[in-house]
Amino acid sequence: MKDKIKRILIGISTIILIIFMIFYVDIREILKNLNKISLLGIFLFILIYTTTFILRSIKLKQVFHGLNLKSSLLILYGSYGIGFAINELTPGKFGELARIEYIQQKEKDISLTRSVCGVSIERFIDLLVLFLFISLVTIYLYLNNFKGTSNLNLHIYLGIGALFLSGAVVILILLFLISDWILNIIGKISSKLERKLKQFLEGFLNGVNEFRKNKKSVIKVIILSFPTWFLDTLTLVLLFYLIGYEINIFIIIMAQIIVFFTKAFPITPGGWVISESVGALLIFLFYPSIPYNIILSIFILDHLIRSAYIFVYGVFSSVGFNFKFEKMIKQI
Repeated sequence: MKDKIKRILIGISTIILIIFMIFYVDIREILKNLNKISLLGIFLFILIYTTTFILRSIKLKQVFHGLNLKSSLLILYGSYGIGFAINELTPGKFGELARIEYIQQKEKDISLTRSVCGVSIERFIDLLVLFLFISLVTIYLYLNNFKGTSNLNLHIYLGIGALFLSGAVVILILLFLISDWILNIIGKISSKLERKLKQFLEGFLNGVNEFRKNKKSVIKVIILSFPTWFLDTLTLVLLFYLIGYEINIFIIIMAQIIVFFTKAFPITPGGWVISESVGALLIFLFYPSIPYNIILSIFILDHLIRSAYIFVYGVFSSVGFNFKFEKMIKQI
């Protein structure tokens, strides 16, 4: 009962924050921007966003192929609908759990453990590619001494960011390549670990070892990840340009990737308020000539269109799906 009350309070608090944020930027500004992008802009947005989900599905199919599992592209495509819809309604990434169970329910030959393994590997590679993506963008901006319209000396911060992100990429690659060593370490200290955590890590790392052996699948998944995430950031680029702010595309890409990261933290459902504010702040640092509330209004519009799309997508995907969170946790 306490958990239910807690979820209700989080939901109400998020709605209040969203209303406050919308009134802060002025709802008329959002409606004006919506009018500027027109029906053609919305169509292009939907086309780009749909393509990202198709690419995600193909990528996940390659992950399962690398684990010697057969999977339906249509089922994997449906899993994203239900998963992303739940992510919009809950803090953190509980939608990933729904995706895992959705695949297990629809694909009878894929066990829950293998479904966990496949989705976890996909997310791990996504994390690696995102860090690599934003690292390359930061290095590019650093080498070009980019300042936008700002008089601040941001060059040193770009340099520090580039070093930090490059280090994160190296660490993630090492984790992928030396998973046997990590598993041995876990085995030595397993008595001190929670049973569920140990089972997950063992399953994940064993899966990584198996997946690594299929080099063609590894290469295909990594190659597919780059256009997937580029297109996912392109929706925000599209809105900025259609509304009339032709700012540096790499700054928008960097801001959108940071938005993706902030949504992973269990603060508000769908990352609402936090993600838009952080993304808008980054662009404002480079372009203080554009009022912050206008930048924020574009981020809000991007999130609103995404959410509307995802909820429709999720409704169709959830037909015949019975998500049982507690039962799933016990089986993993």
